[in-house]
Order: sequence, then structure tokens, then C-alpha cells
Amino acid sequence: MAIEVGQRIGDYQIVSKLGAGGLGAVYEVEHLISRRREAMKVLLPDQTGTPETEERFRREVQTLATLSHVNIAALHTAFYHEDRLVMVMELVRGETLRDRHQKAAITLSRFLEYANQILDALIYAHRLGVVHRDIKPSNIMITDDGVVKVLDFGIATTTQSAQLTQTGYFLGSLNYMSPEQVSGNRATARSDIYSLGITLYELLTGVLPIRGSNNYEIMIGHVNQVPSPPHVVAPQVPRAISDALMRALEKEPERRFSTASEFLSALNMDSKAKEYQTAFTQPLPKPDVSSFRVPSGSQQKLNSGSGLQSLPLEEVSRKLAVYIGPVAKFVVKKLAAQTEDLDTIYREAAKQISSDTDRAAFLKSKRQ
Repeated sequence: MAIEVGQRIGDYQIVSKLGAGGLGAVYEVEHLISRRREAMKVLLPDQTGTPETEERFRREVQTLATLSHVNIAALHTAFYHEDRLVMVMELVRGETLRDRHQKAAITLSRFLEYANQILDALIYAHRLGVVHRDIKPSNIMITDDGVVKVLDFGIATTTQSAQLTQTGYFLGSLNYMSPEQVSGNRATARSDIYSLGITLYELLTGVLPIRGSNNYEIMIGHVNQVPSPPHVVAPQVPRAISDALMRALEKEPERRFSTASEFLSALNMDSKAKEYQTAFTQPLPKPDVSSFRVPSGSQQKLNSGSGLQSLPLEEVSRKLAVYIGPVAKFVVKKLAAQTEDLDTIYREAAKQISSDTDRAAFLKSKRQ
């Protein structure tokens, strides 16, 4: 189903295309009776017919249906049109946090306004058992009135959605991904805290705390590299806020804040202290545009000089990387620590490949 401006879908008319993500395209639409402008999201044509993506889309609808918060873009309704699931959401007019930061430097007081609203949204979602798993500046909108809206719960998990994420679990945006997600472990509320820590660090300093020339270097950085504290990178950042960000970026989840509420309290601690007053009106650094670059080559070959030394396991990593990218080395390393049986490693590694055809090809490669 090709969607064109002016086309009618149910009781809605397409006004314009707003953008497209990994799974769906988003359009501005007008309800033909109420004349209210809303946002409509539909699966992209090449994603239809894939059971897992359709199920993920359906669960996004169900997850959003449980959420009602001023800082989360609201779901209005959902329906099927020509056998394709469609969701209709609140139309958020404004710009992403990334765009806002790139256009102009912000003050510390504005930083705290944004951080407080994002954390309010996470406090609410986490209490309902919803983990976003993809917190990043482009998934945070700032309305024309300065209200924060957290968007895109497309890969969110809930206490009822554990089974869906077992296959192809390496989801999210690598620059903002927690160490446990990079390592192939299940994301929790503390994973969202880490991702928000990356986002806020970038907002404070203008640079990403973890960088690399390729995906593999970034993954290793999330697992092993301790970034410079924000107040060292940007001296106008108060020490209390810098310390709070560093705790949010702890490698071990249990060393981070246990809840988004704790993170919120730490950011606002001593907010009336003298050092805050002098910093509130000083603009924070504008972003280093180069630090926003998403490394290309998500299926690049791995560096055989750093990692597993066993040739058979290196070969498994290389073959698996064709389908899931550089995270393959972490997957194989984790499996090798659990079993020495190569057949079992291949079989378990294959579960991380979402396509049935690709999974079969990977298993077949074991005999080659």
C-alpha cells in the first residue's frame, strides 16, 4: 500500500510525510470529522509480512495504550487498513532535542528543565514496567511551548514482552546503548538511566562521552572506557551535576541510580547553591557535530587482532557478524563461556538472527 498526500485512510486524510524510522513511516493526518491534526504511523512496505516486526509494531501500540503522561507522546487509536496496522498518535509540533541543541547553545537552567521532564516520563514508565531501550536526543521532542515529549517506544519492553526480544536482541542506537545491551544482556530501567546519562552528558559538554572510529570501538568503549567527568570537559558544569552524570554512566548497572527518581533528585540537589546561580545563565557548549556521526558499516569485518584467540570461535564471530554486525563477537564470547560444544554455540548464536532465511544460511555455513 503506497501512501500519498491527499489519500484517505479510514477517517483520516494524509496531509504530509513527517519522516521514517527503522520500522515505520510517520505522516501528519487530519481527522475528517473533528478536523484535528494528528500523527499516523504505519509499517514501511518492506517490513510488512515479517512476523516479528508486525508483532513488535502491535506491541508498541499496546505499550503506548498503557501510558498516559504529559511528557510521553500519546496514542489516540489504532486500526487495520488493507491488512496493515496503523497507529494514530498525538501530533507533536516542535523539534528534537538534537536539533534544538545544534541550532543554539542552551543554559544550565534550560538543561535542568529538559532533564526533569525526561526523568518524569521515565519514572512513570518504569513504574508501569516499561523500559524504553532507545533513549537518545532524536527520540526526545521539545514542543514550541517548551514541553518535552518522549517518542518512539518501538523497541520498548514490558514485563509481558520478554519472549519477543530473545531473537535479535541487539536493538537500539549504539552511541547511547548501555554496556549490558552491548553485551547482549537484557535491558532494565537502569539501562534507560545510562542512555539518558549519555544524552545529558552530550547536552552539557557538546560531545559524546564514548566515541570511536567504528562500531566495534564504540561497543568496547561502553563496556570498558570511563569518560572524563562533564565538569572537566566543560568547566561551567557544576560538580554536583557532573557527579550525578558519572553515576548514571557507571558500567555495572547496580552502581547506577536504582531509579529514575534517584537520578532526578541528584540532578536537582543543591540547585540553589551559589555555583549553580553563576552557571544558570551561561550557555553550555554547542555540540561537536562530528560526535553525532553514526559509524557506518554495521556489518563490517571484525578486527581479528583484538578479541577471541581461538580460530573456530573467531570464524563463528566472522560469520555471525554478516547478519547482526560487530556485536557478534560479544555474543560468541558469551556463548563460549557457557559451553565448549561448537554445535551448541552455532545453534544458540543463530537465535540472534531475526530472518529465517539468514538463520538457515548461517547454520549451513558451519559445514563449509
